[in-house]
Amino acid sequence: MLDHHESFPELDAARSLVAAIKAAQPAIEAQRELPLSLAASVADAGMFRLLLPRTNGGSQLTLPKFLRCVETIAEADASTGWCVGQGGVFANVADNLPPGTADAIWGDNPNAVVATGTPMGSRAAVCEGGFRLSGRWRFASGCMHASWLAAMATVVDRDGNSSGGGMFLVPRAEVDVGDGWNVRGLRGTGSRDYTLEDQFVPDSRAMHGPVFQAHCGAATGLPSLLLFASAFGAVGLGNARRAIDSFMELAQGKTPVFTNRKLLDDDLVHTGLAQAEALWGSSRAFLIETAHACTAQFAADGVLPQTLRARLRLSATNAMRRSADVVDQIYQLAGTDVIFDDHPIHRCFQDAHALTQQIQGRNAHYRTVGRVMLGLEPDSPIL
Repeated sequence: MLDHHESFPELDAARSLVAAIKAAQPAIEAQRELPLSLAASVADAGMFRLLLPRTNGGSQLTLPKFLRCVETIAEADASTGWCVGQGGVFANVADNLPPGTADAIWGDNPNAVVATGTPMGSRAAVCEGGFRLSGRWRFASGCMHASWLAAMATVVDRDGNSSGGGMFLVPRAEVDVGDGWNVRGLRGTGSRDYTLEDQFVPDSRAMHGPVFQAHCGAATGLPSLLLFASAFGAVGLGNARRAIDSFMELAQGKTPVFTNRKLLDDDLVHTGLAQAEALWGSSRAFLIETAHACTAQFAADGVLPQTLRARLRLSATNAMRRSADVVDQIYQLAGTDVIFDDHPIHRCFQDAHALTQQIQGRNAHYRTVGRVMLGLEPDSPIL
């Protein structure tokens, strides 16, 4: 099992970014996105091509190694870790792109970033040579430093009938991005809105079907939906680790008002801190152990059974939600110091609760996994 003492080139590259990411945090907060200079440094270090197939110039990392990189970046700043996870996972579909399209994205620009977004009434009308794309997309994390936008939409044939869905690649330079990102948690992800009206997309940049759900990539044998969940679990763990470490530093010198002993000497602090550490460690071990099991199964058989995919979903959901519990525990122990915007534990608190609110962190995923454990059909397409 990988731990903090092991190393590999991509993880070393992630660690080399930590100081610069921490130094950029005021700018990340103020701009509500990654400063372009920081995003360029992250890209230059290969953080957006961790899952890109080697045939396209990527690292094609195993899942445990990918998660360690995301966790390391998120420990420095959760928003940056989120962008690395979000931007990195799209490369999972590179081997499923139409001929030449992957080369068009990563061939000329090995540091390319593809951002997506949640479709809101979006449609792709079939036309000569491609599609006419119209609609609105929300939560496009990383769109401010992206090279391309991958817009999901319902396909409408020439008779006006729906014929399934697809994903359509549009150069970022051709899109006017709006705002829609007035938040406190994960503020630096730049997860803004964008709108397109009658945008032509050629056949070569169209992918048909539920791409994120259906395609299992060369690096991990997993669909992108599960990779997103796993990456965000690693973000939660990195964020919680920073909260714990920041609290241990705070406890060395703080004496709460109206008391005569430091946090360092408070037995309730001792108990609470130990409980937080145990919860963090067990949640992390569950996710990393399951990631290793998926890697071994994929290497042996080339496919991952539904039961193992369900276990990965469970461990990822658990990592997100229990990491928030860890941060809550630390927040309570720390007192009033951490209610201010410039305190790192305050940022961890805001980020943890933004993370659990998004689709990959839903409590409903426990129900789906429980059904699979009992031999029933899953009640949602999350596996």
